[in-house]
Amino acid sequence: MKRKRAGLAITGLLVVAIIAVGATLALLSTTTGTKTNAFSSNRNISIQLRENEWDGYTFDNKEGDSTTGLEAIKGRENDMTLGVNQAKAYLPGQNIPKNPTVKNNNTSDNGVETRVALKVTYFIEEQQVNYETFKNKLLATDGIKFNDQWKQINGNENDNMADIYLYQDVLGLEDINNTTTPLFSTVPINKNLQPNGEGKLPKFNIKVQAYAIQAGIDGMNIKEEMVKFINANNAN
Repeated sequence: MKRKRAGLAITGLLVVAIIAVGATLALLSTTTGTKTNAFSSNRNISIQLRENEWDGYTFDNKEGDSTTGLEAIKGRENDMTLGVNQAKAYLPGQNIPKNPTVKNNNTSDNGVETRVALKVTYFIEEQQVNYETFKNKLLATDGIKFNDQWKQINGNENDNMADIYLYQDVLGLEDINNTTTPLFSTVPINKNLQPNGEGKLPKFNIKVQAYAIQAGIDGMNIKEEMVKFINANNAN
């Protein structure tokens, strides 16, 4: 009798096992093919910075680098209408031409609308200073007259911080709206500027660099994003 019950128990376990296996094999299952969606882009940002009243280098000039002024003034080294030549021997009371202007250079189908900013850094005798120090030591009473279409967007938390100016309009891809107005047009030298003990007027330098980011992103704080971008790509 015990042997018969044991046999029934074993048979019962086998039945349960078979049912369990049968249940697993009976599950419905399927899968789909893989869909590969490739994303690519040929869109890009391209800008130019020119100061044609400084070095004669216009947006029509394709060769060379406008930030150096070296290629631009070849053959015009004695042209005293250019700011770069006036600056070599400036005088108190002089208004030296300098007109930083930015263009959205890519007007083709792969271009994008942009927001642009200019970073301006001031140096006296190779020492970086803030604008107020620069103005008080070198410039006419009213200082540089900045164009209203550019707004300063950074604070001046430390004495050596460069100034950042954001252009208020979007630069598009058409000729009628792809170029900024100049940030300023002249550097007015103080008429009462005095030479040092050696009889020399101070050497000074104004560096300007342009930056651009994509325009038209919903919810983007353009001021914050521009300052972060410039600080992350800091170059004096």
